Amino acid sequence: MGLDRKDRPGVRAKAIVAVVLIPFVSSVAFGAIDEARAASIVEMASQDRSVAAAPDDGRIVVALSFFERLFNRKSRDKSKEKEKDSNASKTRKPAAPRVPVIQTVKKDPDAAVIAVFGDEFSMDLAWGLKDAFAKTPDVRVDIHSVANSGLIYRASRNPLEDPEKVFEKSPYTFAVVMVGLGDRVKTREVRNKEGDVVFPSYEFKSEGWLRSYEREIDRLRLAFAEHDKPLFWVGLPPVGNKDLSANLLYLNDFVSSKLTERGETFIDIWPAFSNEEGGFTFRGPDLTGQEKRLRQKNAIRFNKAGRRKLAFFVEKLVIRALSQSVAEDVLPENLTAADETALKEGRGAQRDIFVLRKPPLDADALVNPDVATVSSAMPATEAQQVISPGRVPQLRVDDFSWSGR
Repeated sequence: MGLDRKDRPGVRAKAIVAVVLIPFVSSVAFGAIDEARAASIVEMASQDRSVAAAPDDGRIVVALSFFERLFNRKSRDKSKEKEKDSNASKTRKPAAPRVPVIQTVKKDPDAAVIAVFGDEFSMDLAWGLKDAFAKTPDVRVDIHSVANSGLIYRASRNPLEDPEKVFEKSPYTFAVVMVGLGDRVKTREVRNKEGDVVFPSYEFKSEGWLRSYEREIDRLRLAFAEHDKPLFWVGLPPVGNKDLSANLLYLNDFVSSKLTERGETFIDIWPAFSNEEGGFTFRGPDLTGQEKRLRQKNAIRFNKAGRRKLAFFVEKLVIRALSQSVAEDVLPENLTAADETALKEGRGAQRDIFVLRKPPLDADALVNPDVATVSSAMPATEAQQVISPGRVPQLRVDDFSWSGR
């Protein structure tokens, strides 16, 4: 009977030799790997010692073990990435203000033009006016506002620097100025060609600063007066920062006093956007009388509802001026009794039902639109009463006789 292959003596001997040799070969192989690892560890440790033994340059150097170097490498890389991101965020330019999307009807070629000049506040005012007259083909709003513009602090391409250049390219019917947020700085020193100081630099609120600011007010006011068009100067609102708010109120008092002395129109909006104590508040009644948020998170700029309320102060004067000689037959046919009632009740949001037809404008009467009324010789028709409703209840949303607290 023949033997199986596995039972043969030669095969059995080879198997025994293989079993005996496997542990030996493994130990040799792994021993070589361990020796390589040990050599690398020794080399890294020697590098650590060389770093630790570096000459003292004022820094504290800590020698890291192999495992610390291995597992801390990723954390160090992450910290470098965070530092890089933070540095990038510091150098990143601030985002430009988002321009609201306002759908407007096609404007007539001979539409009355409201030209708005100033800083960031005037941007909000202009956008509110665009919204107010969005459905009115006879009134167009041109925005000449530039961020960081001012009478003292002037940004590049500031239209207030030389408004005549704007007047030549863009004729207007009404001019609106709202400026002062960036004017809380010292005046610039002016030197002649020889290097002599003509106008020294003055600190904010000093006597020299006030004289300089008054000159700037007159310079701008006279530039508009040359065109014999009405100028509406809108005051500044309260803001979240108390110190900044106090400075803006200081500017309001100074500017309003100078403009009033010169017979110009100053629109004080402070009470409409302040709380009972005269301080800043995010919320307040909108044009419908509902309590809403009116300011943005930065406690400076206005949101959509705030812009619309801000614009209503100027809108009221523009409508009154354009409607001085408007007769009943030129009012829109779709002005229903319900619409008239809504207007009389001061729901300013309903004013977009007007489709103004521009009457001949008397420049002398427009200079002071606050006192311009429909001729007393004409009977007071119902439509005229809507345009000039007379005295309204105190503190109602369309009561603009508020006085400063």
